[in-house]
Amino acid sequence: MSLKRYATTTATLFLLGVLLVAILALLNRHNQTAGFNQEIQYDDFAFSVVGSKEVATLGSTMAQGKFVVVTMKIANHARRVNYTFNKAVVILVDEDGKEYHISDRGQKALDAEPTHNGGCESEIPAGASCVTDVVFDVSKDVRVSHLRTSEGGSVGDVLDTIFYGRKIIKFEQ
Repeated sequence: MSLKRYATTTATLFLLGVLLVAILALLNRHNQTAGFNQEIQYDDFAFSVVGSKEVATLGSTMAQGKFVVVTMKIANHARRVNYTFNKAVVILVDEDGKEYHISDRGQKALDAEPTHNGGCESEIPAGASCVTDVVFDVSKDVRVSHLRTSEGGSVGDVLDTIFYGRKIIKFEQ
C-alpha cells in the first residue's frame, strides 16, 4: 500500500471515529436543572440537595464570612459497581457566578461535632445511597445560586458539558 493511500485511510478512519464520538455525545447529552430533593445524574451516580443552612460558627471555628452547610444525598444506581464520593467535587456558585470549593477548616469542624451528618465516608454499594454534609465558607453577603459537581477540573468540566450536559441544582431563594 502506498504511503498516500495509507495516510488517506488513516485520516478517514480518524474522522469517522471523531464523528461517532460526537454522535454518541449528542445522543447522550442533556442539560439538567434540578431543585431541592431532585437528582442530577451522571451515568449511574446521582446527587441531590436535601437541605442547607447558614451559620457563623461550627464548633469553635468561626467562618471568615459565613458557613453554608449543604446536606446532600448521593445515590448509586449501579447494579454492580461501588462508588466513592469525594466531597471536593461539590462546587457552590453564587449569583455572580463566583465558585466556592469545600472549606477544609469548616468541614473538619463539622466532622468533629457529635451531631455530624456523615454517611458517605466509605464506598457506597451498588443500589445504595447515603446522606452527608458539605461545608463552604463564603462572604457574608453572598446569595447562593446553585450547586454543581466537577470531578476533573477544567478539562473534566469541558468533557462533562460535552458528554453529559450542564447539570446544576438550583437553590431556592
